[in-house]
Amino acid sequence: MLSFIFSFLVLFGFWMIFSGHFHLLTNVLGIISSLIVAFFTNRLFFPDKKVNFKLIAKIFLYVPFLMKEIILSNIEILKILLKKDVKQEIDPIMLEFEPEVKSDIGITLLGNSITLTPGTVTIFAQKDKFLVHAISPDFKDGIFALQNKVKKIEEAL
Repeated sequence: MLSFIFSFLVLFGFWMIFSGHFHLLTNVLGIISSLIVAFFTNRLFFPDKKVNFKLIAKIFLYVPFLMKEIILSNIEILKILLKKDVKQEIDPIMLEFEPEVKSDIGITLLGNSITLTPGTVTIFAQKDKFLVHAISPDFKDGIFALQNKVKKIEEAL
């Protein structure tokens, strides 16, 4: 029960920060949404019903890293688009690899992080195989940097 309450409070806190509105309707919708998401994701983050503060801290530290990767990837996409001959710059690849992360939360976090990063999309994600589309081979390093960070988060499980 403590893990559910913690999840709800974190989700609702983010709702309040990112919505920027403090009206009754907005708050009620935030409470309802946070309760629903906390209910369905509670077992994902807290499989043994205990609050893992080490895991939570590592995830919060991961967010700035992910934001940095998203910004750097946006800059790379912008550089490609500003070139005279864009067709010469775009060299799409399909990258297939066995992930170093094996937990459900690790696979989910890595797949979503790759897809959130501009220029890359996770096509297939399982414990033994990842398939990622990238707009250029230059994005390969970013994918493996994300994997290394997610692996550190997974160690807290």
